[in-house]
Amino acid sequence: MDILEIANKIQNIGGRLYLVGGAVRDEFLERKNFDEDFCVTGVTSDEFQRLFPEAHMRGKSFGVYDIDGREIALARKETKIGVGHKEFKIQTGKEILIEEDLKRRDITINSIAKDVLTNEIIDPYGGIKDIKDKIIRATSNHFIEDPLRVYRVARFAAQLEFTVDKETIEMMKNLKEELKYL
Repeated sequence: MDILEIANKIQNIGGRLYLVGGAVRDEFLERKNFDEDFCVTGVTSDEFQRLFPEAHMRGKSFGVYDIDGREIALARKETKIGVGHKEFKIQTGKEILIEEDLKRRDITINSIAKDVLTNEIIDPYGGIKDIKDKIIRATSNHFIEDPLRVYRVARFAAQLEFTVDKETIEMMKNLKEELKYL
């Protein structure tokens, strides 16, 4: 199924489909993208499953679906409930806005969305500016909820040859004890 067809079906029931994360970042970096992730707002899990009965769910608590090899996730909020990087309470729902979903993401350059139908860019955390300035910055204090983000920041800094901002480095240092749980 074509992505525009998926987006139109979602829009017809009051939702929106966004390209998110690395695909949007790579567009701004003019890099070839190998992975597209999508986020749906304004739709419940039941509505999504009725609309796309052929979609199969990945990860029961995450609200992530696969349609023809495309990963489409329901907008979500996460609350850390344990140690490490896997113990989160996940909340999905039609009331969760794209800005809320982007806030839970690791770094600003990965917290950008692009509306599939209108091509409107949603960048509430300054990711585009950080791409231009070649800086890696935590999107929010949610950064400290997942120690895996320390390694992701190091990987992105090396791959992209970006600098890591001082506040993000401090957050990374505060995750030192949790790294042993990875």
